[in-house]
Amino acid sequence: MNHAQSGQETPPGTPPGRRHGGWIWFWLLLAALAGAAAGYWAASTAGEETAAARYRQLKSQFELVTAQNHHDYQALQGRLDTLQGQMLVEESTRKSLEAALQSTQAELGRARDQLAFFDRLLPPGPNGSVSIRALDFEPRGPTLLYKVLLMRNAPGTEPFAGRMQFVAKGSMGGKAVTLTLEPAAAPAAEEAATDVSDAEGAASEQTPLALQFEQFQRSEGMLDLPEGFEAASVTLNVLEGKTLRVSRTVNLPAGE
Repeated sequence: MNHAQSGQETPPGTPPGRRHGGWIWFWLLLAALAGAAAGYWAASTAGEETAAARYRQLKSQFELVTAQNHHDYQALQGRLDTLQGQMLVEESTRKSLEAALQSTQAELGRARDQLAFFDRLLPPGPNGSVSIRALDFEPRGPTLLYKVLLMRNAPGTEPFAGRMQFVAKGSMGGKAVTLTLEPAAAPAAEEAATDVSDAEGAASEQTPLALQFEQFQRSEGMLDLPEGFEAASVTLNVLEGKTLRVSRTVNLPAGE
């Protein structure tokens, strides 16, 4: 086949080996470009995978920190609610105590006013009249426990000096009798008297039933009950010398 029949013409003067070398360089250049493209694609893919892994790591850390912060917030909120509840309880308790204190102070003021009113009604004596504010008896086997609170209406220039006398009415051997009760002889049953306003040292020289005070005196002690005697009532007489200043009778429950 000649060149005219194949439809291809070879430029005159071109050697055949040079024509084949041009094609080789073309394919080498094409292969280099393909390799570069493949390398770029591989590098891009590796970079994307690294970025995705880093993103997942940061996202996991963010979610962990967020969960921890949420947990801490819930704990702090619970603590805050507890403290607020305690504050409300303490505030309520404080208000209740303040109300109780105000009520007690008001009652104390009314009691003082009433006491002052009744004190003005009592007739004053030469050294101030004496009144029995409280008197109580409690049987203790063969003895009788007494508790007495005495008060002066208007203190005089000198302390009140006198003595107590306990007179019991009851029955003994089927007969009605009246007896003057004496302090119990046992040391543990002796009367303990306290004078808040008196000078110290005078009590040691007094008998168990002696009195000496300026404003008030509380006395407590034991009285002997004769064997076989059943007391029905006991009368306390407060004497100044031989003069009866005040008296009060207390009925004892039957059978005691």
